[in-house]
Amino acid sequence: MLEHVGAALVSAFKLPQDVMLGEVLLSIVGRQVVLIENYKSIILYADHCVKLQTKNGKLTINGEHLIIEYYTKDEMKITGRIRSVELDGV
Repeated sequence: MLEHVGAALVSAFKLPQDVMLGEVLLSIVGRQVVLIENYKSIILYADHCVKLQTKNGKLTINGEHLIIEYYTKDEMKITGRIRSVELDGV
């Protein structure tokens, strides 16, 4: 119920959805960099796979030689050879 009210307010006031609703925001730069904002936690970190928990599901980055260059409580930068990015909703 509250999510519908929040979504209606975001729409009515033309506020940025990613910030106001806490949605995950992805920026992919070529095949080497993924920037992620608004994730909750790291589930798995391996050189071939990084899996993150988001507000609305799980985000999986598959590839080779994956490295988390940096992370804060709100954002993360992953580099390596990116093969795929998958978002599984709840």
